[in-house]
Amino acid sequence: MRWPSIVLATFVGQSLSHSWNEQLTVIKDGRFTGRNGYPRGYVARTDPGFRDPMMTHLLPPPPPMSNRTRIDKTDFLCAYTQRTRNQTANYPRLQAPPGSYIAIKYLENGHVTLPQPGKPPGGGTVYVFGTLSPNENEKLRDVLQWTTDGKGGDGRGKLLAAENFDDGRCYQLNNESISLSRRKDFPNLFPETGELHEQWCETDVMIPTDIPVSSTYSIYWVWDWPTIPGDSAVAQGKDEYYTTCSDIDIVVNPAAGPPNPLTQQDPQTAAVPDFKARATSKANCKVTGDI
Repeated sequence: MRWPSIVLATFVGQSLSHSWNEQLTVIKDGRFTGRNGYPRGYVARTDPGFRDPMMTHLLPPPPPMSNRTRIDKTDFLCAYTQRTRNQTANYPRLQAPPGSYIAIKYLENGHVTLPQPGKPPGGGTVYVFGTLSPNENEKLRDVLQWTTDGKGGDGRGKLLAAENFDDGRCYQLNNESISLSRRKDFPNLFPETGELHEQWCETDVMIPTDIPVSSTYSIYWVWDWPTIPGDSAVAQGKDEYYTTCSDIDIVVNPAAGPPNPLTQQDPQTAAVPDFKARATSKANCKVTGDI
């Protein structure tokens, strides 16, 4: 479905809004397939009354809620609206088989095409954690101790992937060199009109093969975009994490039907070529702040 031009114009050239998961999709033979799924408590950008804070969950919390520069043991991993397995009407969970590849899609909002001084290359790192035993009071510090073998921290979950926020092709529509180059190399056009649409980023994940059918698997998307120590504004550096919490119903055969796209749907139908390598890119997390 095409994003109306009046809505699209609102976001063209917009710089450094924050990012969150917009959509989850199964990848099959390199293509996005089946019905899309959505995060817990999802509110689309085109829904009446939408505001960024409805979907933005920043840790440590910004002033006046907190003046901390580091996360600590009090920080809830999921936003208040995402601490339980809840779905907003018309935005269902994703259904996916064990062992399938999943694309978690989001707007880059200038974090790739408008690089910022004092910030890491590649837009920072996205970690994806999975668990069959989610906790309503999940704390970020606890989950950051989960490891690829499932033995880290309290052992309730595991690290599934660690990859750049920048997937190598995504871009916002602006007049800077990265955007201009990428829109030439990776044109993303509305098929019915040929008009250019911004290219959403994706985090690629493989659902573990041992997740039982008929279970619900919780996915924590944790974007680490810190200020690097030595930057003139924050000499000691600063933690900056953004999270989105989602659930996936594990099934053998996902329900058939139309893909239930968003009004502002990215028309891209193929995953990034290296989605399998990204989905298996793993590294343990380095926990910062006070225990």
